[in-house]
Amino acid sequence: MPTKTHQETQSYRPISAQRPKPAPPKRNWLPWIIGGGTLFVGFGMVFGVIAMVAILYFSQPRIASGVSVAGLSIGGKSAEAAAEYLAQNLANPSLTAVDGDRRWLVTLADLGISIDIDSTLQAAEDSPSDVILQPRYIVDLGQAQNGLINLSELVNIEPQAGQMGRAIDIPVILDRLRLDVTGELADNIIELAMFDVEPPPSDNVNTLSGTTTHIVEKGQELGLIAREYGVDVEDIVSVNEISDPDLLYIGQELIIPAGGVYTPSAAEAPAAPTANGKSIVVSNDKQRIYAYENGQLIRSHLVSTGLPATPTVLGDYKIYVKYVADDMSGPDYFLPQVPYTMYFYQGYGIHGTYWHNSFGRPMSHGCVNLPTEEAQWFFNWAEVGTPVRVIA
Repeated sequence: MPTKTHQETQSYRPISAQRPKPAPPKRNWLPWIIGGGTLFVGFGMVFGVIAMVAILYFSQPRIASGVSVAGLSIGGKSAEAAAEYLAQNLANPSLTAVDGDRRWLVTLADLGISIDIDSTLQAAEDSPSDVILQPRYIVDLGQAQNGLINLSELVNIEPQAGQMGRAIDIPVILDRLRLDVTGELADNIIELAMFDVEPPPSDNVNTLSGTTTHIVEKGQELGLIAREYGVDVEDIVSVNEISDPDLLYIGQELIIPAGGVYTPSAAEAPAAPTANGKSIVVSNDKQRIYAYENGQLIRSHLVSTGLPATPTVLGDYKIYVKYVADDMSGPDYFLPQVPYTMYFYQGYGIHGTYWHNSFGRPMSHGCVNLPTEEAQWFFNWAEVGTPVRVIA
């Protein structure tokens, strides 16, 4: 048997005896999977938040492009942003009050008016592109009334001897503001309703008893003189036939009626409607009201009855209802909370008046206007059922 060489021996080494190859290392993919998943989730959350913000942003109602309110551009803004922008820039704009060629600057707040942001914004949201809108307004009629009273001190023209005066018709303006305040303030202008005021009649009572003569001194004015004697300015004006209460001269003689409130003599006053109980007479000619008890005159004061276009009814009536304060309205006027109102025929009443101080001449829409304090006296004195006679 031939002998195997060393080479032959290696060549025929059993497979099992050969050195095994090292196995490739096993990789742990779990951390990569976990890390990648976390990163993916993170990116997903970021993109999700961005998407939600975008959806919320673009889903909000937005004003059409080119829309503006009173010159303020709000096109493209969200409703919330537009509301904030309007509130900041339309706080209290000025208005122009107009009477013919005369003009006065007032603010919204002066007339109790404010901008209705919600209504204005709704109009903007409903508008197509490139529309110019006016603000929508709301009004507090009580404040508007006070503002018009203050404005009347600048606007009203007192009548002179032989010359008509001019006054703001506050009830008419209040009614217009109540019905359509936004329309009334178009173009930031409020047209003042005005009426002519006749001078007091020249045949006022001159024969007085128990009077005082006052000589005007330097620096005195009618209001101070009236306060000194405890009388009404209107009575001094009426008795002395003063055409302009602001024009007094040194050495001028004034007749001062006695008793605090001028009371005509029995010969000067109209006859009482009844000899028994309480009764009232209103004279359109004298612009006076008279209170009687058992046929005797106990009190009288200047009034303002109806203007020629809205005269006070004539005839015999009775007070049928009384209100400490009442809203009064007619075809073209409105007055909130008129004090001490006593109705004697339909909507005609005797009541207090705080929107003018021109008693002694026609000023009303048919009612009998009195100063508020004087109206309170008549209100407390007269009962429901008290006869009221209105004469020419």
